[in-house]
Amino acid sequence: MYNSADLNNIKVFSRVIGGLFYYHPSQYDVSGVRTVLALEKTGYTQFDVTTNAFLNTDSDVLAVWHDELFTGVGEMKAPPWGSVYLDRESVVFGESTLAFRAFLKQYDIEFEACHNEPEDQFGLMLMVVSSLIDAKEFDAVKELLSVHILPWASHYLTLLEQAAPEGAYYQLALLGQEFLEVLTEEFDAEAIPCKVYFNARS
Repeated sequence: MYNSADLNNIKVFSRVIGGLFYYHPSQYDVSGVRTVLALEKTGYTQFDVTTNAFLNTDSDVLAVWHDELFTGVGEMKAPPWGSVYLDRESVVFGESTLAFRAFLKQYDIEFEACHNEPEDQFGLMLMVVSSLIDAKEFDAVKELLSVHILPWASHYLTLLEQAAPEGAYYQLALLGQEFLEVLTEEFDAEAIPCKVYFNARS
């Protein structure tokens, strides 16, 4: 049995952390991210460190880094889309994207993307975790983690740590790694065997 208090916390953290990975800083007010950033400390140390870093970084600076790290302005050292890592040609909208799209359809999950990009964006996937927890679809969360997130996400976050400056997005990459461990343990998830192609050591 899952602890309802723990699940509620994980649901909230999934949505907020996912939002920081997904939304442009100019969208923080509309998306509700800024309201959460301004809340009192949660007791989750890396989450609090990360939100504090975002609050204390100029919004124009955050916007520049977001554009570079998440929207493809210049060379993308850590693309946030799963198919880039799981497709042999490292393309967006690859087979893994289509598989995730089918997963969303299976569980009747619909959303209006803010950007013209594939659905398998890391932050968006975390927000799907939150939606599934809210719907009490816990087996679906385990499937989402095991099949669609864990096979590539840790490698992505390692690349993001290397690409990001010592600041808000660096802290977010560390938080992402730590939160993946929380999700993996909570839902007893294990990555299915997959080869990672993008910027992977042989």
